[in-house]
Amino acid sequence: MNLLLSKLNLLNFATFEDQTINFENNFNAIIGETGSGKSLILEAIQLILGSRADKKIIRKNTEFSIIEATFISNSEYIRDHFNSIGFPYDHDEITIKRILYVNGKSKSFLNHQSCSLNTLIDFSRKFIDIVGQFENQKLLSDTYQLALLDHYANTNQLNIRFQSAFQAVMDKLSELEQKKKNYTEYLQKQDYVNFQIQELESINPSVERENALLAEKKKIQSLQSKQDLLAKFNFLFEGDETASGVFDLISRAKKLLNSEFIDDSTYQIFQQTEESLNDLVYKLNSENSVEDTDIDFDSIINELDQYTKLRRKFNCSTEDLTALLIEFNSQKEEIDNFELNLEKLENDVLLLKKEAFDLALELHQMRKKFAKNLSDEITTQIRSLKMIGATALIKLEESKELSKNGITKISFQAETNPGEGFHIIKEIASGGELSRILLALRTILSSKDSISIFLFDEIDTGIGGETAYSVGNALKLVAKDSQVIAITHLPQIAYFAKKLIKVSKNIIDKDENERTISSINEIMGDELKKEVESMSQIH
Repeated sequence: MNLLLSKLNLLNFATFEDQTINFENNFNAIIGETGSGKSLILEAIQLILGSRADKKIIRKNTEFSIIEATFISNSEYIRDHFNSIGFPYDHDEITIKRILYVNGKSKSFLNHQSCSLNTLIDFSRKFIDIVGQFENQKLLSDTYQLALLDHYANTNQLNIRFQSAFQAVMDKLSELEQKKKNYTEYLQKQDYVNFQIQELESINPSVERENALLAEKKKIQSLQSKQDLLAKFNFLFEGDETASGVFDLISRAKKLLNSEFIDDSTYQIFQQTEESLNDLVYKLNSENSVEDTDIDFDSIINELDQYTKLRRKFNCSTEDLTALLIEFNSQKEEIDNFELNLEKLENDVLLLKKEAFDLALELHQMRKKFAKNLSDEITTQIRSLKMIGATALIKLEESKELSKNGITKISFQAETNPGEGFHIIKEIASGGELSRILLALRTILSSKDSISIFLFDEIDTGIGGETAYSVGNALKLVAKDSQVIAITHLPQIAYFAKKLIKVSKNIIDKDENERTISSINEIMGDELKKEVESMSQIH
């Protein structure tokens, strides 16, 4: 047995003040008078498994209620499950605790760590099955019916292959739809993309090109500065039409200071000075002459302005401008090649669909092969549960549409009265009959199922006598491979239990007030037989 509920502790839970319930690994029957609190035990287990809490369940005049369960498991599969979700456990013990507060808040703990209700729900769905009036409705689900048939037919490996192929189809279809959506979006912004490409390609952005332009600009600016300085120097010495320069002043000085004022030696000084200054001007102009160049300074400035403008527009670096141009060209190429890509994707979808459909067909044939056998076994079981003359029929049809369940359409039908024809079970079966049909299925499939714990509520509603005896025997058969916990008031069912959990309700005086308290008496062995005999006398 992969998993069993070992112990349940109830503190301030409705009429339970402080109670511990121990369960066996076989068939546990919860018995007691009407209103004693039997259903409270199942309600507590359901809370442990993630059901919503009602603060009304908290015992009056207390601040909180605690429900704690201990499960035993030596299964590596279950251990791996808890390790994978981050709730490891030691010594083969899984503990779950719920604390409910009067203000409506609650806390949940799994293996001594805080957890969500969804974590508990996921655990219960994998390993525990609750069979009751509401839960019987799942028997009416096509998906659930197919899952039961697949368990019986042992289609697990084939189903894994199909599910993988079906998921591949869904992923490829999703990609195809996204491509179509992208295409529509791209068409809407096609003009925008083309404009951006045209604008970016007008400068063909490059970090190297921009650096070269900046270097040319700096070089030309340096030359211009030198030329401006040389022009000022030449003006100082040579003057122009509006002003005299140094040479003109020297010439005028020589004429003004004629031989009457200066001698030859002084005149020579004037002459040498003028010649030296001429040499200086000539040398400076020769050394700093600028060759004519084809470089268009204005075009350099305009191109650099374009870089600045585009960087500001896209709020990025020059390097990113290059990446943007590549991205826009990629979008343009995708638009241009869309029809080819779309055709390829559509062909991929067709190929994947064919692969999935072939696997679905193989799965359908396998299901058909075992549906007749399962129908016969269910018929045998429900007749043993005193549905006299009833016949079960699992009807399969091949669908043309592929779904997550393959191409199999299932219809679970029954003929409850011979000769009256087959009808879908939800149209003809009562709640009690649904419970017995589900019990019949569990009897057949319990040894093959991953479910380890079965909780049966209201399994004996509307039955008695030989039918109850048959139901009890069926519960015992299910308990051979799984733990069964069932509420019953019938001795015919309790007779097959390994343990009786008897719930009693008493009224006591406490602090001068009358209080109701439910208590537990665990009964096994010879005492169990005596209790069943006592139940027989009462009923």
